[in-house]
Amino acid sequence: MKDMKTIEKALVIAAFIVGVMFSGVLPFGKPTNLLAEELENVHMDIKGMTCGGCAEKIKSELSELPGVEEGTVNWKKGTADFKVTTGSDHKALVKAIEDAGFQVTSLKCECKGSK
Repeated sequence: MKDMKTIEKALVIAAFIVGVMFSGVLPFGKPTNLLAEELENVHMDIKGMTCGGCAEKIKSELSELPGVEEGTVNWKKGTADFKVTTGSDHKALVKAIEDAGFQVTSLKCECKGSK
């Protein structure tokens, strides 16, 4: 059974690499975790971003949080869209963004359970 999980992870990583090669884009994410858990979509409106560096700062801060699997930040639109594991602490997302010097004005989640 342990070998099967290793094979599954290897296949996910291989598919990820092929996708990157053909798309020319390196997505933000942790592909090995996608098999293990269900994901929820979280959308945030963020005030205070003025450039791509702001978006990268937010992306970097959120990528360090447990449960954050993948996402995008658009500084022009002032938005962030992330996939997080079911049951993740959404307050931690907001705190990380606010600690980075920005303001979350709204958070919407396609959640499996209540938050």
